[in-house]
Amino acid sequence: MSATRRSLIAVVVCVAGLLTLLAIARPTRSQPVKSPARPAASQPNIILIVVDDTRADHLSTYGYARSTAPNLTAQLADQGVRFDTATTAEAWTYPGNAALLTGRLPFRFGLTWADPASALPTQTVMLAEYLRDAGYYTAGFITAFYMGKRFGFDQGYDYYYEQIRANWQTTRAAVINQAAMNWIDSTWTPALSSTQPLFLFLYYFDPHTWYDPPPPYATLYDPTYTGTFTTAVYADSENVVNGTLIPSARDVEYLQALYDGEITYWDSQLGVLLNFLETRHVLDNSLIIVTSDHGELFGEHGQWTHRNSVYEEALHVPLIMRYTGVISAGLHITEPVQLTDVTPTILDWLSLSIPPGLDGQSLKPLTQGVHPTQPRAIFSEIDAITNPSVPGYWLALRYELRAVRQGDWKYIYTIGLTSSDALYALQPASLYETNNVILSEPATASMLRQLLIDKFRLLTLFTDMAVIAR
Repeated sequence: MSATRRSLIAVVVCVAGLLTLLAIARPTRSQPVKSPARPAASQPNIILIVVDDTRADHLSTYGYARSTAPNLTAQLADQGVRFDTATTAEAWTYPGNAALLTGRLPFRFGLTWADPASALPTQTVMLAEYLRDAGYYTAGFITAFYMGKRFGFDQGYDYYYEQIRANWQTTRAAVINQAAMNWIDSTWTPALSSTQPLFLFLYYFDPHTWYDPPPPYATLYDPTYTGTFTTAVYADSENVVNGTLIPSARDVEYLQALYDGEITYWDSQLGVLLNFLETRHVLDNSLIIVTSDHGELFGEHGQWTHRNSVYEEALHVPLIMRYTGVISAGLHITEPVQLTDVTPTILDWLSLSIPPGLDGQSLKPLTQGVHPTQPRAIFSEIDAITNPSVPGYWLALRYELRAVRQGDWKYIYTIGLTSSDALYALQPASLYETNNVILSEPATASMLRQLLIDKFRLLTLFTDMAVIAR
């Protein structure tokens, strides 16, 4: 290598490092714009339900052949709005939910998300904090390790209940339901219901791995399977990911049947919860939102579960809202949206100021028939794990990905390895990425790539130069 080229690389590395430090040093958030609380009677209750690990295309609400979610369909989607193309910001629990509950993309937090000792900065303003400042009583009930107090997700809650089992075992939906219903009967209804509106956050770990639905859901969709890929054998997919176990097509069918059974079990408990809330008159004046933090893969693109891609199977999630008398029943929104929109949407419905600097935007106009004239850019990302001692190393990628969707086009950018970039034409009838057309659509690829560079402040030029110089 020539001295000139070595000097060029040195300059590139120095400049890239300086820009990276400047990016990390930027403020973790904008100061919140606080709005005065209004009389409790004028504010609806807010009920936010997140069901972990649920891809939209396995819900009958979204056209799936199996009737996996009849309660979600009849009691919420048919009574409100279904967003057909909702995208999570990152396909695993910690950063995905951070984005959902702040309205900000994960890269803005400056966290190493895979570090189990990390936590959301205390100065990060969460949805619960906005609502508590607006006069709400805030109560959360969660069942996932990465949603625990140790990670800062209890910020802004008057009451935060967590029920997390050891070794990543699932806490059944019935357990978290019972905790929430007991609290409502013992605390909310007698003491608080007449003085403050309620923000109720419910986080269900079903249908996350392991796929182990209780009877009769374990055999609901595949009662004849006699193979060896039991729940215990598949576990969290590690042995499949590392190649120790290779499932057949029939095994995958069975795994999906177990997964679908988990969804249907959760949906049955959703029905229990909604009926309970109806009898307690909590639904009479409530904005109800149901979504998921990410989807799930079953060998598509050679990948399993999640936390390892920005493919649609992992990113496309349900988003349903019901606000009786305000949102038209049976409404379908086809424009792509993202989960960072949930926080500003709730604030907008309450006529509270939306803080500047959020990546999300209110979906209220869409529900009122106001549609954009140009397709919106929807962004997502996945972080890497390069340290073998970090939990999840066996599953995660060794390089980071960024993705943007605009209209029916999707560009995936691999940081530090641009030769792996891809451009896909997503089809309305099949959202999933199948044919990389980056070479035949250079103008579209260049435009979307620039959107990613601008949004994520990527050091693409310097990275590419260093790669070429090698």
